[in-house]
Amino acid sequence: MAPRKRILLVLSYYHPYISGISEYAKMLAEGLAQHHDITVLTGRHLDTLPTREEIGGVTIVRAKPLLFMHKGYISLDLALQFRRLARAADVINFHLPMLDAAWLTHLAPRCARFITTYQCDVQPVGGWIDRLAVGAVNLGSRTCIRRSEKVVALSHDYAAGSNILSGETVPIVEGYAPIKDMGFPASARIGDDEAFPVIGFLGRFVAEKGIDVLIRAFERVRLRYPSARLLLGGDYKTVAGGSIYPQLKASIDALGDRVELLGRIEEADLPNFYARLDVFVLPSINAYEAFGMVQVEAMLAGVPAVASDMRGVRVPVQLTGVGSLAPPGSDDGLATAIVDAIAPEQRCDRKTVRQTALKIFSNQAFIERYLALIDSDAT
Repeated sequence: MAPRKRILLVLSYYHPYISGISEYAKMLAEGLAQHHDITVLTGRHLDTLPTREEIGGVTIVRAKPLLFMHKGYISLDLALQFRRLARAADVINFHLPMLDAAWLTHLAPRCARFITTYQCDVQPVGGWIDRLAVGAVNLGSRTCIRRSEKVVALSHDYAAGSNILSGETVPIVEGYAPIKDMGFPASARIGDDEAFPVIGFLGRFVAEKGIDVLIRAFERVRLRYPSARLLLGGDYKTVAGGSIYPQLKASIDALGDRVELLGRIEEADLPNFYARLDVFVLPSINAYEAFGMVQVEAMLAGVPAVASDMRGVRVPVQLTGVGSLAPPGSDDGLATAIVDAIAPEQRCDRKTVRQTALKIFSNQAFIERYLALIDSDAT
């Protein structure tokens, strides 16, 4: 058995903040904690959070942000904490993108081992301040990646189209995202009542998720299924960079009781959420979405997924053959894909959907891939 090492994970936001990056890092940290000593350094995004605590065998250190920019922040405290923790670490694992990555990389000891996880590309969505922030984030990513011995990307499909990764010579390892297996729901809706299909979404209310596209597509789905329902789960209040719910409110309200706005769904309640669905939809529209762990989570609950046909995001549907793909940003295309997925002739029973996903996505394989990187000699 390899000796325990001290691993430092560094990222902008961590539990209890909910995002694909934070959930990925949390499952990775807690999985690695069974084999190594894990510390997570992150930002204190809420004043009510402790500066230091232990969750799931992981020590969490939260630094105080000084100034928020784009979806990140600048923090002198983060730099000070990083310099201290990096000196004691055997391996440093950055989760990019991260606004602070450039100067933090330079603060690390020369002998430090870097194994970087590249989660997604960033792109400006606002004015010059936003463009400046994105430029700083990309600079930080390139600086950190060039210091790394290996880079983990969520899929080769996503990495191949990344402006940050495609030109780098650092070896890239494919590491599909970890998945929360909620278990098999006690009840199943699929096939119970074809006239009342239930369509679900779960995620933060941010522009890249394409929720506006889903709402317009749902209006078209109702031409075929007038009694269809749409369940919108996810935080629409506490969102880094701001929630788009105010822009969506009028459209949601116009659909009346055909739409349920559920808010943040606690982990214990997720099985009940998935048990209500006939199909799960991930209508992402840009490169901030690199994989979409939640669609595999839905598959493991027996629910087929409709996802955008974008690099990385399409991988779960392509690998499992469960569900369908839609052109990103297309109301009509998404509506067609949803109707196809819930058509009686296309439906699979929940056990088949779950077993198909289980054959491909394994948290054990995910953790073992990282362990192999950590326990190997630097190259």
